[in-house]
Amino acid sequence: MFSRIDRYRWSFQDSHLPEVTLFAGENVAFDQRAVRELRQMLEVQGTMNRWSSHAPEAFPEGAGLQKVVLTPDFHKAKGIPVGTVVQTRGFLLPQAVGNDVGCGMRLHTTSLTAEQVLGHQKALIPKLRRMFFEAGRNIPMNRLQREALLREGLLGLMDTTPRSLQEGLWQLFHDQDLTHEAEHTESLGSRRARNTLGLEDFLGQRDFTRDGQIGSLGGGNHFVEIQRVKNILHPGIAHAWGLRKDQVVVMVHSGSVSVGYTCASMIREHLSRLYPAGLVHPRNQLYPVPNAEVHEETVLQNWDALNAGCNFATANRLMLALMVRAVFQDLEMPTDFPLLYDATHNMIWEEDGTYIHRKGATPARGFEAMQNTPFRFTGEPVLVPGSMGTSSFVLAGLGLREALSSASHGAGRVLSRGQAMQGSTQDLDDLLRQHRVVTPVDFARTRPDVAREKLKELLQEAPDAYKNIQAIMETLQGAQIAQPVAELEPLITVKG
Repeated sequence: MFSRIDRYRWSFQDSHLPEVTLFAGENVAFDQRAVRELRQMLEVQGTMNRWSSHAPEAFPEGAGLQKVVLTPDFHKAKGIPVGTVVQTRGFLLPQAVGNDVGCGMRLHTTSLTAEQVLGHQKALIPKLRRMFFEAGRNIPMNRLQREALLREGLLGLMDTTPRSLQEGLWQLFHDQDLTHEAEHTESLGSRRARNTLGLEDFLGQRDFTRDGQIGSLGGGNHFVEIQRVKNILHPGIAHAWGLRKDQVVVMVHSGSVSVGYTCASMIREHLSRLYPAGLVHPRNQLYPVPNAEVHEETVLQNWDALNAGCNFATANRLMLALMVRAVFQDLEMPTDFPLLYDATHNMIWEEDGTYIHRKGATPARGFEAMQNTPFRFTGEPVLVPGSMGTSSFVLAGLGLREALSSASHGAGRVLSRGQAMQGSTQDLDDLLRQHRVVTPVDFARTRPDVAREKLKELLQEAPDAYKNIQAIMETLQGAQIAQPVAELEPLITVKG
């Protein structure tokens, strides 16, 4: 079981397992269900050992689990807890990423003030609802663009989108400083996939047609939020990043929607074909992918699927942000809209001969690791949203190797979705009105029974279902994982 090392760290004690460290301060709620799920996940070491004994050539020498880090928002998910970082050598564990391949966070700064935005809220809220949920978005794409996006990410999309394409959101796309966009996106928003196998339905026609996937918010805890900079916590870094008190910013949390799900399904199919027929299948249904020459093609197929899904997720967040800018422009609120940072928190990274798998954990690298980026003097921007109606935070990564340079991607659940749905819809209704939450349902105009059903669904994301974001911040700062830079408060939240 876990034993406390110090004020911010726990150690998982088991002589047969790799080093496991949980970062959680005294005020961070503990999820016992996630601990049981963690134990099941760690059985992948035994799966690898059995496979290696059956076929010694499958795994390179020294293969195995190296280290596991659990961030403060550690909580039960499906198969592998959210807030888990797994370091392996000699094999990939693609299922550690989950179905929402490439899910991540994005933050744009603006030249608007909270007073300007709230002065337009009466018109802003219905325009946001139309843009996000009533077919208001217009993002025509052709097959060439879609294929380049999947195979080469943001850089591929830039190369295949002519400036003459000005319809819908493309005018705003060209209005962005696209070089800045790429430089302020983790991995330039461009991971190379050799092909788009299995994604033929997404590629669509050769002619320009409205795209049915990109610009999709998704459900669960995904959101687009217009926020105000409430407090500056590190003036020097805030100034370098263009953050100032009372400024309006736009935060996006979303992923790869059905494209990512398709990619994850392809990965599961690859794994089922790869596992030796003579071995008992693992109880946890988690399959390592040996990084040996005999399995090279399967490894590459997994990378293709992961990279394509991640590329789509990054572009999806870009379009979701531009949808907000389009609404601002429509209401005659022109604004600068530079990207501060975009980073995924569901992906695999190759580092120093090992693989770092992050599920619901965001990179938090220090300035040394960011030397070839605009963040070489500050460390990597870390975006940590709170629960609905609470503060979010911008931090600077400190590159703590003990934490595998990883931080929380949010507050983390304390109640399951089923438990949360037993809460009071009246309390949630009051919260939605107080915090200006835009949903597909206009509660002022819809039928009472439809409104009640939507409220029950939204109870899954009620603040009481999540850990205290201040306790998460205390741990990240106290453990020297990341330095808080600014606190953001919600003005208007868009949720699917």
